[in-house]
Amino acid sequence: MSLANKLAEERRARLAAERLLEQKQVELQAANRKLGKHARALSDEIVETRAKFETVESENKRVKSDLHVANEKVEIAERRLWHSIETIQDGFAFFDADSRMIAANPAYISVFDGLELVAPGISYVEILQLCTDEGIVNIGDLDPTAWRETMLDRWQSLNPEPEVIRLWSGEYIKLVDQRGHGGDVVSLALNITETVRYEQQLKEARRRAESANRAKSSFLANMSHEIRTPMNGVVGMAELLKDTELNEEQLLYANTIKNSGEALLVIINDVLDYSKIEAEKLVLHPEPFDLERCIHELIMLMQPKARDQGLEIFLDYDLFLPTQFVGDPGRLRQVLTNLMGNVVKFTLEGHVLIRVVGVQDSPPPAVRRFISLSRIRGLVSRPTRSITCLASSIRSRTRKTGSLRAPGLASPSRSS
Repeated sequence: MSLANKLAEERRARLAAERLLEQKQVELQAANRKLGKHARALSDEIVETRAKFETVESENKRVKSDLHVANEKVEIAERRLWHSIETIQDGFAFFDADSRMIAANPAYISVFDGLELVAPGISYVEILQLCTDEGIVNIGDLDPTAWRETMLDRWQSLNPEPEVIRLWSGEYIKLVDQRGHGGDVVSLALNITETVRYEQQLKEARRRAESANRAKSSFLANMSHEIRTPMNGVVGMAELLKDTELNEEQLLYANTIKNSGEALLVIINDVLDYSKIEAEKLVLHPEPFDLERCIHELIMLMQPKARDQGLEIFLDYDLFLPTQFVGDPGRLRQVLTNLMGNVVKFTLEGHVLIRVVGVQDSPPPAVRRFISLSRIRGLVSRPTRSITCLASSIRSRTRKTGSLRAPGLASPSRSS
């Protein structure tokens, strides 16, 4: 091979090598660029991962801190709860779904008088057994086995009813048990000894009161004849007095004595019939009566008292109002006597005016009567009270008069 050919081959080989080198450099640069991109992506991922890790770590620390605070609060709440439960004087205990004691306060445990078996883990059946074997519960004449079966049936029911038991010391305990959704039971042992004793005292007081009431009724019944006898004598003598020769004024006085005595007998009969009053069965006795005459008789009865006080009593009876009505004159006289007596009693000077007016009702012929009592120049000045004898409320009239309310009596509303 000539030298020229060798040089040409070497030149071609060198050119091929240079082209290969350039190609490899291009590939290397592409790989470097790719590697750089990957490195930057990895760097960004590392930064992002580090940020997430720091965030998670911070969140974890916060959660741990909150959990620690929550645990502390739970411990404080639990401690306070048990402190409160241990402080109350009533028994308090928890039982699981298998009826085994989880926890109990000292008041619940103290009932068993220091028995070491009564502690968390003991079953309710064992507690019932100890109650009868140790004589903790006073079951009276009941069979211990039957009593335990009754208490166990109550315990196993869905909603146990409250049960009152009596301890050997005479104390009364009310058992209140509440079953939860998971089968756990909260048991309360309430000491109701004072309540039971108070109820017994109330029953004894009621028995004594009823006994005293019967004695009072018996006394009133026994005294009825003694009270009625002189009153019948007064009425009878007034009747005999009317048969003698009397002038018009004396006859009026005799009639007043007789009518007043009969009215008093009516009142005495109602008072003595105490059983009817207590049973609220006091019955009115409607009958025809003369209203104007009834009021005149009461005025005659009040005249001596009024005359002693220097008072005059006047009656203003409506001319268009009839005098005959149907009602209970005894009750009406009783109310008017109290009202008129109070007016006369508390009027220092002047006069007392009794005004009777009528208002036509519909349908006719019902008539509503209003009896108004006024005292002029009395002790105080207040609106006058009026009473109606049909079925209406008390009406008021504004004038310078005194109050007419009778003590112990309500102004009646009555049909006639």
